[in-house]
Amino acid sequence: MFQNFDPQNPTEPLSLGNVVKAGLRLYRSHLKSYFLLALTASFWSFLPFLFIVSGRLLIYASHATDLPLAWFFLFVIGLTLYFYALGKSLVNASMISRLAFAELINQPETVAFARSQVQPRLWRFVRTSLLLFIILFGLCLLLGIFLIIPLLNLLAFFPVIATFLWFIARFLLIDAILAIEENRSAIDTVSRSWELTRGNAWRIVLIFLVVLLITLPLQILVQLIDRGILLVVIKPIQSDVPYDSTRAVSLVIVLSLIGIVISLLLRSLIIPFWQAIKGVIYYDLRNRQEELGLQLHEHPTNEPS
Repeated sequence: MFQNFDPQNPTEPLSLGNVVKAGLRLYRSHLKSYFLLALTASFWSFLPFLFIVSGRLLIYASHATDLPLAWFFLFVIGLTLYFYALGKSLVNASMISRLAFAELINQPETVAFARSQVQPRLWRFVRTSLLLFIILFGLCLLLGIFLIIPLLNLLAFFPVIATFLWFIARFLLIDAILAIEENRSAIDTVSRSWELTRGNAWRIVLIFLVVLLITLPLQILVQLIDRGILLVVIKPIQSDVPYDSTRAVSLVIVLSLIGIVISLLLRSLIIPFWQAIKGVIYYDLRNRQEELGLQLHEHPTNEPS
């Protein structure tokens, strides 16, 4: 059983130290299962990229760049794969938050059981992600108005960033809510996250800034590797030199695969910590606001997770 991170003061506001400590303890206690879930999530997030790049390389190498039909099918299949892979990635990542929450309420779940509950909600994750994208895109357009006016650039920069972070915090628990709570539509989920985080947005922002600092070295390394992958793959395609050599194509593929594997492994070390922190924040907010009225399904607790 996992001891609550602050059992003596369950109704106190979010404590930065306790939340981060609880997230780290959960991460260490379930490193293998959380890592494998994160690795699966990372793989699914990369799959559309692999498909599109591979298809583009094949079309380019076969000198079929003038075939609109080939590009059309590549786009349609790639778009379909993207949304399905997005759902699969979110399902696996959010399962970590569900498992962390289950530990905190002393109702530990197995990975298999959690998957049986969350997997059927795959398309809800996709719909909710699209809704959130629309909301944040509209917010960015609105906030961007203050940054395109030269005289307001410096004055508005920090308030605009602060406002954006505040909104991000209000929507931060969406995937955890979808994984834990039943029968939530996209609109219900967004509203639920907004409701739970009311009055706690700045505490959540502070927590995640600290988590960002903790994971920053790995985050920077991932970004550098991803940028290197894009340069290796896209730069030759955009150049005027055709792929007349199978060896050239093979070299690009091998270098890309090496970079992708390293990036996947690094991402899989970062994701569990973030998702465990979400589970802890969700637990804390539910505990203080609703005294954890929600109960998970009955499930076997004697099977190791």
